[in-house]
Amino acid sequence: MFAAVGLQFVSVALVGLFTGLVFDWTSAKFFVLGGAAAAIPNALFALRLAINKGRTPESYPVVFFLGEFVKIGVTLGLLAWIVHLHDQVKWLALIQGLIVALKAPLFALLITRDAPRH
Repeated sequence: MFAAVGLQFVSVALVGLFTGLVFDWTSAKFFVLGGAAAAIPNALFALRLAINKGRTPESYPVVFFLGEFVKIGVTLGLLAWIVHLHDQVKWLALIQGLIVALKAPLFALLITRDAPRH
């Protein structure tokens, strides 16, 4: 869970740096802001799930689904806040950062070593 969140932050930072070096730093800023709008709520959600570990199993679905709902709301709120703070938004970079952050956890299974043992 935390590996996926870490991978989100690392991938957004690396691609943001690449964006800044190849294109321009304004695009890189919006790329990182878009990625952070997805990665920060995911980190908070992972922390909430880790805190709930060890409690009754019946509480897991409630914590999970409420957490997902809050995570989506916080992501949308952060995106709205970013748009509100900046007069000139580079939408393509912002959305690309969001996409990279949301797709990065798909690769977390490739780097985790916590595979189930038989």
